[in-house]
Amino acid sequence: MALTSNGVGSGLDINSLVSQLMTLEARPATLLNNREASFQARLSAFGQLKSVLSPMQTALSSLKSASSFQTMRATVGDGTVASALASATAVKGSYSLEVQQIAQGQRVVTNATTAPSVAAGTLTFNFGSYATDNTDPDNPVTSFTQTSSRTVTLEPGKDNLSDLRDAINDANIGVRAQIVKNGSIDQLIIAGNAEGKSGGFQISGSGGLTGFSYDASTGSTSTLDQLEKAQDAVLKLDGITLTRTSNSLTDVIEGVTLNLLKGDPGKPTTLTVAPDRSAVKTAIESLVKAYNEFNTTSRGLTNYNPENKTAAILTGDATARSLQTQIRNALGAPVVSGSGGISTLSELGITFNRDGSLTLVSSKLDSALNDPDKKVAEFFTGVDGKGGLANSLATRLDGLLRSGGVLDSRTDGINRSIKAIDEQRDRLSMRLEMVEKRYRAQFTALDALVGSLSQTSTYLSQQLANLPKVSS
Repeated sequence: MALTSNGVGSGLDINSLVSQLMTLEARPATLLNNREASFQARLSAFGQLKSVLSPMQTALSSLKSASSFQTMRATVGDGTVASALASATAVKGSYSLEVQQIAQGQRVVTNATTAPSVAAGTLTFNFGSYATDNTDPDNPVTSFTQTSSRTVTLEPGKDNLSDLRDAINDANIGVRAQIVKNGSIDQLIIAGNAEGKSGGFQISGSGGLTGFSYDASTGSTSTLDQLEKAQDAVLKLDGITLTRTSNSLTDVIEGVTLNLLKGDPGKPTTLTVAPDRSAVKTAIESLVKAYNEFNTTSRGLTNYNPENKTAAILTGDATARSLQTQIRNALGAPVVSGSGGISTLSELGITFNRDGSLTLVSSKLDSALNDPDKKVAEFFTGVDGKGGLANSLATRLDGLLRSGGVLDSRTDGINRSIKAIDEQRDRLSMRLEMVEKRYRAQFTALDALVGSLSQTSTYLSQQLANLPKVSS
């Protein structure tokens, strides 16, 4: 163990002397710390570059796909009667649409003022369709055509409306029941699951459920009230009357799914199918924004200020300079496709500024996207997936950002340098410990020697003082 006390023989301040000498010996450790801090700063800087390049990859993932430029949009003038969704196979066009009635299933309800009696019994549901013969307008005749029949049984001991509701729902026969509290009494609503005219039903109650019978046929007696009758959707498209059993129609206009929302007879609206460039425009705007963020970040990390002679953390770094050059060149280089369309970003209203950033003129971009002769899709995607600005830039970014790519190799090198510094620091720490032990041993020996010489000097002085004086 190294001595830590002051000199006991000479009065030397051994701790102070060793501390001052070790401060000088430890100067290489400070240099190592400074080098490590520099490497850590570079590592962080390349991390920032990676993070600002990722949004560019995201934007390019849409722009290099031809399907992104084939998106179609269907719009209904009166969005309260219908909505529409177009696929890429839809054809541009405009149609007159009139929704006369929507498809719906049958719904019936118990009386609003008198609570029905509930006890064990059965409900027989006859499924089919109602038809009305209006040959004699003054005496229309409604008939029912049955296609199937199912029965619901309410067991003994079950005597309230919720028991009947549960029995109907548990039977899973094609109808559903729910209870509505109207403020006075509970009402039971029974609704068919199927939409369309063929979704009608009759109900025949027996036993304790006779109060739940229903039949809309002419001359019948019903104890339930009809809320909605089963009916098909009826619409006119460009004056042609169409009937469907569902409100979601995929066979009316090729490539268009039409969803009917409500009937509004006698009030036609417009259905328009047209190319949808909004997603592509958003992707292009995102690409410009992502590049500008990269440009701002990379300039901040590589700039040199001549006024105060201050360098940024990556000033002069070859990898960072190459990164800037590759990406700017990829964006600025003409795209040769031989198709006669645009060949540069400037033709889309996207131009470089003096500081390397991009400016986008939205109106010029809209004009180019809506002009088939510009062939914007080919400019970004190339032909048959080959060439094109988006593919070219995406390939460059992949080489920079992928595992084992340029940036990974650069950061791996920095990490190796940091690891080497750690190893040097460990070796230096061991050497300094040995040096301190040596200094303490040397100063302790010096202290003992000086102390011994001091004692000898004192003894000799005493002896000389005791010598007889010689008279002259």
